[in-house]
Amino acid sequence: MESWLTFVRWAHVLAAASWLGEVVVINFVLVPVLGHLDTGSRERFVDAVFPKIFRLASVLSTLTILTGLILALRFSGEHLDLFTTTAWGRAILAGGTMGLLLTAFHFVMESRLERSIASHRKNPGASVADDVLHRLRVIPRVGLVVLLVIFGLMMYAARGL
Repeated sequence: MESWLTFVRWAHVLAAASWLGEVVVINFVLVPVLGHLDTGSRERFVDAVFPKIFRLASVLSTLTILTGLILALRFSGEHLDLFTTTAWGRAILAGGTMGLLLTAFHFVMESRLERSIASHRKNPGASVADDVLHRLRVIPRVGLVVLLVIFGLMMYAARGL
């Protein structure tokens, strides 16, 4: 394997694992803490922490998708039919598609949540923190399930059952 491909593979695995880890922290640490804070503290916490969390997820998901695409194209060579005719290809195609859709969903939701937070800065009377908390109780849970399925598919593609 070429040395540059080893670097791409490591970047892919580390970005994907970091993305999954971030979603685990959101689900099992940050959201439960938010639920126990009063409204004012919740708003300050959301304002201080979540823009950074969103940016990190943007970087990690994009890096995972781009490096995954490079690896998939490199390992399939000129034979794109491998993605529909082999168990390896179907697992890669399904996991990659799910990852791409999750990343696209992330960018849409990030944009909406950032607008919601920005509007709160202009109108402090509105409780954006409660809206954000409601969304954060649902969306990251779904994201965690999707990422775990993707990890399962990729592990199957890499090593089989």
